[in-house]
Amino acid sequence: MNTDNITGITVCHNTKDLFQRAYESVRKFHPMMKIIIVDGSDSRDPCYSYVNSLKSDITTVVTCNYNIGHGRGMNLALRLCLTKFALIFDSDIVMLESPVFEMLSMMDDDTYGVGAFDYVDNRGFGKNNHSPEWRAAATKYLHPYFQLINVNIYKQYPPYVHHGSPCIHVMNEIKRRGLSDKILKEFPGASIYGSEYIQHPTDGTRAERRSRGLPEIEGGWERKKKL
Repeated sequence: MNTDNITGITVCHNTKDLFQRAYESVRKFHPMMKIIIVDGSDSRDPCYSYVNSLKSDITTVVTCNYNIGHGRGMNLALRLCLTKFALIFDSDIVMLESPVFEMLSMMDDDTYGVGAFDYVDNRGFGKNNHSPEWRAAATKYLHPYFQLINVNIYKQYPPYVHHGSPCIHVMNEIKRRGLSDKILKEFPGASIYGSEYIQHPTDGTRAERRSRGLPEIEGGWERKKKL
């Protein structure tokens, strides 16, 4: 099995060390997989130079010259993607072992995506210690830190957006159609905190932005108190 029909997609902004670790960990297991990097780094930031050095026949770099944001960056890359499947991964993950082919084996013709689930309200906010009743009414949310999705099916739903939960509109729409348990699939052992395959520091890029005195998410969307 090969990755000819899969394109990796990731978005970064002024986080060279985090991104280099993520990119090199994925390349260790998938040296020939096509990857699209959407980079919103400042031209004088080391991340900008590093990402541009990666350009090749299999690595496409989209330079935005502004911080496009995670959701809009993913959507841009998905619109450029020419393969059937897209492997979306955060710029701060570490691939310890590759689950990609196992995830691919779970994809049916109508599957939107495979990955880790979170449960959120219709605005995209989770809740600690939620009750079974809350979870039953919540939106099943396929987390974008590491997900394999069908690109054509993605284009049939609302796009990923600039938001703390960038997949919220499509997940709400899938829920509205009664398809959450049919076209969203949970990879065994995966959670929003990572898995035996993927290390996911849930506060990685946000913490890096805070360390520079910046808001966690640039733009009009701000984190609100969880319900």
